[in-house]
Amino acid sequence: MASGSPPATEGFRVTEFVDLVFLNLPLGSALVWLLIALIPWLRGLRTAPEKAFAAAALLVGLLGVLDWVFFHSPDSIAVIAVKARMSCLVLAALGFLYFGRWLARPRGRADLLPLSVVVAVLAIIWIEAVRAVHYADGIPWVERDPLWFAVYQTSVGVLTSGVLYFLAWSLRHSGFASDASRNRLRAVLWVFALGLVAWVVLSIYGNLTQGPGSPIFTVFPIIFGVPLLISVVRVDPQRFRMALRRLLVTPARPMMAVLYHNSGHPIAQIVLSGGKELDAGSLGDLAGAVDAVLTKGLKSDAGALRQLRHGDYYIVFEHGPHVTLVAVLKGTPSEGLRSEMRMAVRDFESIDGGKLDTWESAATFSDRAFATLEEVLSPTVL
Repeated sequence: MASGSPPATEGFRVTEFVDLVFLNLPLGSALVWLLIALIPWLRGLRTAPEKAFAAAALLVGLLGVLDWVFFHSPDSIAVIAVKARMSCLVLAALGFLYFGRWLARPRGRADLLPLSVVVAVLAIIWIEAVRAVHYADGIPWVERDPLWFAVYQTSVGVLTSGVLYFLAWSLRHSGFASDASRNRLRAVLWVFALGLVAWVVLSIYGNLTQGPGSPIFTVFPIIFGVPLLISVVRVDPQRFRMALRRLLVTPARPMMAVLYHNSGHPIAQIVLSGGKELDAGSLGDLAGAVDAVLTKGLKSDAGALRQLRHGDYYIVFEHGPHVTLVAVLKGTPSEGLRSEMRMAVRDFESIDGGKLDTWESAATFSDRAFATLEEVLSPTVL
C-alpha cells in the first residue's frame, strides 16, 4: 500500500473551514446579545438604568449582524457596514455608560457631555476614520486613517472606563442592593473590565499591523456575551420553587399592591393596568382602624388583620416587624400567594442596621420596595 504525506489541499480545507466558522460566528454573537437585551425587557423595563442596559445590549446584537454583513458583502456595502458597526459600538458604549452612571447618580445635564462627544465621534467615523475596504483571499479588511481611527478607539475605551468607574462606585456605596443583585452587578463589572483589556490589546495590535487579518477576532463579542447572559439569567432555586407554586396553586393574582411602614405611611404603590386603584392613604387608615378594633376590642395581637373582603374583591395583609404588604385582588387568595407575600416582606426586611425603624429611613429604599411589589404583582422565574 502506498503511503505518503496528506495532500497539501487538506490543510487549506481545514483553514478554509475555520475561516467559514469565524465568518458566521457574528450571527451567534448577535443572538446572545439580543437575548441579553430581551430578558430585561420581558421582566419589565422599570428604571432608567435597565432601559439603558437593554438598549446598549440591543446595539451590540445589531453590531453582530453588521459584522456578518461586512464579511459577506461587496466593498460598496462593506464600507457602509463597517461604519455602521463602529457607530453601534460607540453608541453601545454610551448606553452602558448611562447604565452605570444612572445606577450611581440621578439623571441630569451632565449626561449631555458624553452624548456630545459621541456625536463628534460618529461624524469622524462616517467622514474620516475609514478609507476603504480591501479583500485578501475573499476576506475583507479595513484601510483606516491612523489618527481618526485612534480617536474612535480611544473614545470607546474612555466610555468603557466610565462604565467601570460607576459600577465600582455602586458596588461600594449601594446599601439597598440584595446579595443577588450585588453579585450580578459584580459579574457585569468583571465582564466589562475584561472587555476593556481586550479592546486595548486589540487596538494596539491593529494599529501596529494594518493590513489583511484573521476573522478570529469575531469570537470576542460572544466570549464576553455568554458570561454576561449567564449572570443576567441566573436562576435562584428559591425563586424557582416559588414560580412552580404560582403556576400550580395561584389562580388569582393581585392587581394592586402597597408596601406600608408600620407607622402607617406608604413606602411604595403599584397598580397594574386595568386594576382596581385604591387610595393608599385611605387604605392604610382603614387597615389601621380595623386592626385597632381587633387589638382593643377582641384583644388580638397587633397586626392580626390578615384579610378584608368586599364583594369579589379581597384585600390581603402580610405584616412584618417594620413593614406591611397589602395586595388587592379579584378572587379568593391562595396560600401560595400568602407564602409569596411572606417571603417578599422577609426579603425586604433583610435590610439590617435599624434602617427600617422610621418611615423616613425606610423610604430611602423605595427602589427595593418597588421591586418587591413588582415581584408580587408580575412574578418572574428569572
